[in-house]
Amino acid sequence: MFGWAFLGCGNIARQVADELSGTGTRIVSCWNRTPQRAREFAERYGCEAYPSPEQALSAPGVDGAYIAVTADSHFAYMQKALSCGTPVLCEKPFAVNVGEAERAFSLARSRGLYLAEAMWTWFNSPAQTVRRWIGEGKIGKVVRVAARYAERYIDIPRFSSPALLGGALVDIGVYPIRYCYELFGMPRSVVCRGSLVGGVDHSERVTFGYDGFSAELDISVEESRGEEMTITGTEGEIVIPAFHCAREALLSGRESAHYTDDAPKYGVQMRRAAEEIAAGRRESAFSTPQATLDTMRLLDECRRQLGLVYPCERK
Repeated sequence: MFGWAFLGCGNIARQVADELSGTGTRIVSCWNRTPQRAREFAERYGCEAYPSPEQALSAPGVDGAYIAVTADSHFAYMQKALSCGTPVLCEKPFAVNVGEAERAFSLARSRGLYLAEAMWTWFNSPAQTVRRWIGEGKIGKVVRVAARYAERYIDIPRFSSPALLGGALVDIGVYPIRYCYELFGMPRSVVCRGSLVGGVDHSERVTFGYDGFSAELDISVEESRGEEMTITGTEGEIVIPAFHCAREALLSGRESAHYTDDAPKYGVQMRRAAEEIAAGRRESAFSTPQATLDTMRLLDECRRQLGLVYPCERK
């Protein structure tokens, strides 16, 4: 059994832990800034809670670290784990900005250690199937992309906190931005329009310009309008409901197909990352360093246009 050290025991960590059964992995140790939360997590998932992240990382049986602390601290805990010689899978958004991300990957390379962003979308088969359909020309030449991810999350405290990288763009906007990048590469142009409320962005419209088409991304944490991506081509269309954690993808036009996948998405991610680490890989084939860095560059450009600067960047 591959052993994970969990740094951070909040909501996302619990969701991931709930899906580990049958993945060939287990949680060996955990740490949280609130010790009581770590103890409760350890009791629920049968691992050992430690008083410091270093102790959790160096616990017997640890093969990799899963980092699920708040995004403002991702870089600091990646540094701790890599400095302890532990391979790392870190939650998204990977870092505050591309500069932090570059330093993290540089440290991982210098230590000869695996480091990957936990972008579960691309560890799973539905997104890979959509990429294959486009590559095989199933819908002809792409002429339009439209994506919407709009859910009312602003009532959750961290979404309104500039210090915790709150707002829509880096927390949920990262998904349609990464999806477009994975399918079409870096856009020729980026336009981001939105407004800030209390130092965070509640919603924005991001437009990526590609050769022959544009991608319109509608992102919001103010209102619940659902999540869907539509990719229109000269010979058909692909629709992906709930694309960031999709269980299906629909192809229509010259060919028709309805791809479904009910596998636990976090579980697949953790299994595949563990397999890559166990095989001695230094980089993930599912969530590559280049994809993470380029996505961070796109997020940085969107924030520049919005005038969105986080407090930790002003230090």
